[in-house]
Amino acid sequence: MVVMSVASAATASTGSTPVRGLPDPGERVPPVAWPTVALMVGTLVLLAAEVALFVAGAPLWVTVPMGTAVTFLAFSVLHEATHHAASSDTRLNDALGRLSVVLVAPYASFPMIRFIHIEHHRNTNEPKATDPDAWTSEGPAWQLPLRWLTIDLWYAVFYVRRLGSRPRAEKAETLAVLALFAGALLALGLGGVLAEAALLFFLPQRLGLGVLAWWFDYLPHHGLTVTQREDRFRATRVRVGGERVLTPLFVYQNYHLVHHLHPSIPFYRYVRAWRRNEQAYLDRDAAIATWFGTSLTPAEYRAWRRMTDPVDGVPPVGRKAFHQLRVASVEPQGSEGVAVDFEVPEDLREAYAYEPGQHVTLRVRLDGREVRRTYSLCDAPAPGRLRVGIRQHPEGLFSTWANTRLGAGDVLDVMTPNGEFGDLPDGIGHGHLVGVAAGSGITPVKSLLEAHLAADPAATATLLLGNRTPQTAMFRSELHELARTQRLRLVEAFDAGDSVDSVEGLPARRVDPDLVDEVCDVPRGAVSEVAGWLLCGPAPMVEAVRDHLRTAGVPEQRVRTELFAAATSTDAGDVDGDVDGDVDVERVVADVEIRLDGRSHRVEVDSTRGTVLEAALDDGIDVPYSCAGGACGTCRGRLLEGQVAMDQNHVLDDDQVEGGAVLACQSRPLTERVVLDFD
Repeated sequence: MVVMSVASAATASTGSTPVRGLPDPGERVPPVAWPTVALMVGTLVLLAAEVALFVAGAPLWVTVPMGTAVTFLAFSVLHEATHHAASSDTRLNDALGRLSVVLVAPYASFPMIRFIHIEHHRNTNEPKATDPDAWTSEGPAWQLPLRWLTIDLWYAVFYVRRLGSRPRAEKAETLAVLALFAGALLALGLGGVLAEAALLFFLPQRLGLGVLAWWFDYLPHHGLTVTQREDRFRATRVRVGGERVLTPLFVYQNYHLVHHLHPSIPFYRYVRAWRRNEQAYLDRDAAIATWFGTSLTPAEYRAWRRMTDPVDGVPPVGRKAFHQLRVASVEPQGSEGVAVDFEVPEDLREAYAYEPGQHVTLRVRLDGREVRRTYSLCDAPAPGRLRVGIRQHPEGLFSTWANTRLGAGDVLDVMTPNGEFGDLPDGIGHGHLVGVAAGSGITPVKSLLEAHLAADPAATATLLLGNRTPQTAMFRSELHELARTQRLRLVEAFDAGDSVDSVEGLPARRVDPDLVDEVCDVPRGAVSEVAGWLLCGPAPMVEAVRDHLRTAGVPEQRVRTELFAAATSTDAGDVDGDVDGDVDVERVVADVEIRLDGRSHRVEVDSTRGTVLEAALDDGIDVPYSCAGGACGTCRGRLLEGQVAMDQNHVLDDDQVEGGAVLACQSRPLTERVVLDFD
């Protein structure tokens, strides 16, 4: 069965269409990012201490490392301001950017650095002609340290090649800063202190740039061939291990992937964002490496994380966790399914305690990719017991593997239990329960009925169970054994196809409202004697029975439903139970009309490859933008026609979105025609 829940991104349109966006980082740009301001102040204090020690005659092995740290820390502030993450107030944010750039590259302007860095984000892992930071990884290994030390020289070449297309104000500020720097050098030379300035500032600054290029550019990206446009979750890596040291030492950039996914959240929130959405990132096969450089698959990361303390002591927020569990047994259930029993270690029994009707998600790597399937737990809760039923579907990748290759002793990732099918309203769990199930829909109903009968010696139950044939029925012997207690009435229906009149001498029929009427005396009002109804199986059956009960006067709170949909492809999979995730929308290639400066431009935008802003810039349309992270609002336009979905939105309020305002840097088309007005 498949029960899918949709996590939709912010949507601005004439209607409302769910779409998969980035996981919500749970963080927003604050009015003032005080840790960033404190970092700037601390950097200035460190600079003052370096100058004082240098003037006092301290050796270079003391002052040069201090100056190197000044460059590194000042760039961290500059980096935040570049993405509008230092403050939601643009003037304050840009003031911090202009102040910090003096300590990093005094010959460059803040707008110039911002443009170059955003180009890196747009074109991550493409050749250095489009991704300026690729300079740090290209060439033979012996060249790499030299490349790290000369990253600003390549930036200059990169910028000059684009000088003609840059805004006039940006070019004017850049030339003014360069002129001021040249004047400062001339003044230092005429004053006879140029050598001292080189030792005090330029030597540490050069080493600082080398460290920055190594840590911010090379380590997060080297060896990754996937580009940002192809898969943003595989274009940048997270580096785990030793976080208590590495995280503060390198200003949280060991979580550089989080920055690339959510560039506008402050650096000191990267870890919280990772922990909040860890499962969602792993679902997308995020690139992960240890601090020693060993790459980890999501499954390896989970095993590694289980053996370590939570990152920085931050507990997971509102999410279920995966643990590796060993398979105790795999037993056939009918001709098309198996029951898989897991060993639950003593230290995890509390985490895997479950309510009847809940499900677990299983995870395994098949055919080179990670596959997740969710199955209902099929027994009444018992300490250390965790069993699921898996029916094989003809094209089901996971179910075929589980039915043909999975065996005792194998280890799988198993998520802690989830689901609300068994969350019965007060009173529904006492008296007489009726279960109506078909196929693998029996799994949660079996768990609920077993728990119901075990909890109350006076309780009774009826089960209407449909299958194609007795041979395909799962848990049939266990259900017949339960029926022998005389407190469960079991009624089976077999339907091998429309052309079959009988199955093993019994009339062929389906579980439908007519059968419910016969078994439960619905027409004569016996429904009032039923405390609760549990409906689980294919959607047509569940919906037909539910509607019939509603017509018969059964209160809605007495009816619990769970829809099953048999999988028909290896992508949809043989999923059994609630899926805690999201659903991709279909690919849309849109004709986008952009109205800018009184002119109309047309550009083609592929919703799976980029945003409206990215497509416009690639086509030479000079759409205004700044942070490219949904924080500054510079690229705001008004949607006049069509629908788009925003990956993130940190700046527009609900009224603005309702009025049609969208951020081009975050907008992906949902319709084949979109009109966006920037005037």
